[in-house]
Amino acid sequence: MKKPAGPDLARKIERAGKALHDEIGPLLSAAGLRLQLLRMDFPETEERVREVTASLDQAIDRIREVSQELKPSPFSQKSGSNSAKREYN
Repeated sequence: MKKPAGPDLARKIERAGKALHDEIGPLLSAAGLRLQLLRMDFPETEERVREVTASLDQAIDRIREVSQELKPSPFSQKSGSNSAKREYN
Protein backbone atom coordinates (compact mmCIF):
# COMPACT_ATOMS: atom_id res chain seq x y z
CA MET A 1 0.00 0.00 0.00
CA LYS A 2 1.54 3.31 -1.07
CA LYS A 3 1.43 6.05 1.56
CA PRO A 4 0.10 9.41 0.39
CA ALA A 5 2.45 12.39 0.50
CA GLY A 6 2.40 14.86 3.37
CA PRO A 7 3.90 14.52 6.83
CA ASP A 8 0.60 15.09 8.68
CA LEU A 9 -1.22 12.47 6.66
CA ALA A 10 1.68 10.04 6.98
CA ARG A 11 1.64 10.47 10.78
CA LYS A 12 -2.12 9.89 10.89
CA ILE A 13 -1.78 6.75 8.80
CA GLU A 14 0.98 5.44 11.08
CA ARG A 15 -1.12 6.21 14.17
CA ALA A 16 -4.06 4.34 12.63
CA GLY A 17 -1.86 1.31 11.98
CA LYS A 18 -0.51 1.43 15.53
CA ALA A 19 -4.03 1.75 16.99
CA LEU A 20 -5.23 -1.23 14.98
CA HIS A 21 -2.32 -3.35 16.15
CA ASP A 22 -1.97 -2.15 19.74
CA GLU A 23 -5.59 -1.48 20.68
CA ILE A 24 -8.14 -3.17 18.41
CA GLY A 25 -6.26 -6.45 17.98
CA PRO A 26 -5.92 -7.07 21.73
CA LEU A 27 -9.60 -6.23 22.29
CA LEU A 28 -10.61 -8.87 19.76
CA SER A 29 -8.21 -11.37 21.31
CA ALA A 30 -9.71 -10.70 24.75
CA ALA A 31 -13.19 -11.26 23.32
CA GLY A 32 -12.01 -14.62 21.99
CA LEU A 33 -10.67 -15.61 25.40
CA ARG A 34 -13.95 -14.63 27.05
CA LEU A 35 -15.80 -16.78 24.53
CA GLN A 36 -13.60 -19.72 25.46
CA LEU A 37 -14.49 -19.19 29.13
CA LEU A 38 -18.15 -19.09 28.17
CA ARG A 39 -17.74 -22.38 26.31
CA MET A 40 -16.14 -23.96 29.38
CA ASP A 41 -18.97 -22.77 31.62
CA PHE A 42 -21.68 -23.73 29.12
CA PRO A 43 -20.49 -26.70 27.03
CA GLU A 44 -23.69 -26.64 24.98
CA THR A 45 -22.40 -23.41 23.35
CA GLU A 46 -19.30 -25.11 21.94
CA GLU A 47 -20.35 -25.15 18.28
CA ARG A 48 -21.50 -21.52 18.27
CA VAL A 49 -18.42 -20.37 20.19
CA ARG A 50 -16.22 -22.16 17.66
CA GLU A 51 -17.99 -20.33 14.80
CA VAL A 52 -17.66 -16.92 16.43
CA THR A 53 -14.05 -17.60 17.41
CA ALA A 54 -13.23 -18.46 13.81
CA SER A 55 -14.68 -15.13 12.71
CA LEU A 56 -12.70 -13.30 15.39
CA ASP A 57 -9.52 -15.06 14.26
CA GLN A 58 -10.14 -13.91 10.69
CA ALA A 59 -10.72 -10.34 11.88
CA ILE A 60 -7.53 -10.41 13.96
CA ASP A 61 -5.54 -11.70 10.98
CA ARG A 62 -6.95 -9.00 8.72
CA ILE A 63 -6.25 -6.27 11.28
CA ARG A 64 -2.67 -7.53 11.52
CA GLU A 65 -2.33 -7.33 7.73
CA VAL A 66 -3.82 -3.84 7.48
CA SER A 67 -1.80 -2.48 10.40
CA GLN A 68 1.34 -3.92 8.81
CA GLU A 69 0.49 -2.14 5.54
CA LEU A 70 -0.12 1.15 7.36
CA LYS A 71 2.88 0.95 9.69
CA PRO A 72 5.34 -1.78 8.68
CA SER A 73 7.60 -3.10 11.39
CA PRO A 74 11.32 -2.74 10.70
CA PHE A 75 11.64 -6.35 11.90
CA SER A 76 8.96 -7.81 9.64
CA GLN A 77 9.84 -10.55 7.18
CA LYS A 78 8.89 -8.27 4.29
CA SER A 79 11.49 -5.67 5.14
CA GLY A 80 14.20 -8.19 5.97
CA SER A 81 16.84 -8.12 8.66
CA ASN A 82 19.26 -5.91 6.72
CA SER A 83 16.79 -3.04 6.45
CA ALA A 84 15.92 -3.45 10.14
CA LYS A 85 19.61 -3.20 11.01
CA ARG A 86 19.97 -0.07 8.88
CA GLU A 87 16.89 1.44 10.52
CA TYR A 88 18.21 0.94 14.07
CA ASN A 89 21.94 1.53 13.58
